[in-house]
Amino acid sequence: MEFTEKHLAIFTATKLESELILRNLNNQEYLDIKGFSYFKGKINNIPLLLSITGIGKINSAIASLILLNHFKVSKILIYGVAGAYPSSNLSLGEIVFCEKEIDAEKGVLVNCENSFIFMEHEEIDMYIPEAFKSFKRGVFLTVDCCSGNLQRARFLEKKFNAICENMEGAAVAKVAKIFNTSATEIRAISNIIAERKTLLTPTEIRLAATKIQKFILDNFLALTNQF
Repeated sequence: MEFTEKHLAIFTATKLESELILRNLNNQEYLDIKGFSYFKGKINNIPLLLSITGIGKINSAIASLILLNHFKVSKILIYGVAGAYPSSNLSLGEIVFCEKEIDAEKGVLVNCENSFIFMEHEEIDMYIPEAFKSFKRGVFLTVDCCSGNLQRARFLEKKFNAICENMEGAAVAKVAKIFNTSATEIRAISNIIAERKTLLTPTEIRLAATKIQKFILDNFLALTNQF
């Protein structure tokens, strides 16, 4: 299955983060490729593919690799929610743009406090459209395990000078780099990292997920200015 028309490729992790985008996707067509979900259609007459990757780096790497192998893609947009580091001065629901993505957890965990021996890491530059240079922006970390305590959060933000963390961005960014395709990543802050013992609730995630999707729809043409 191959398509010759060029598309904007949009990646997000979960159905909850894609509900509003899907409601605004015209001429919608569902595709299942190797068990991964893709939606083909148009917004503002721009042909696009929405990939709901699943949570985590492995899922998002496979989903993005499949998409770029099957479709012609002119630009990539990665979006979703993120946890803000304590010193970032970010607020709940705030929209942030990624300057660099880093896969932050490759190394040796010496103990469960703050002792970690890092391997060399790759910093992947992300594209920020000119119209959004005034928005908050910074380094995003992609992690396998979200931070649920302040000690770990402060350790990571200091090590990488990062503003927030997510679980998929660096994987999609790496695939985009391999395919020499421009990629933009934007996220809404779902939580300020603090001491907690439970996962975020669907309600907490939905608030940020709705905010980021509304932002994309309201600014769609400016975000896709390279298309």
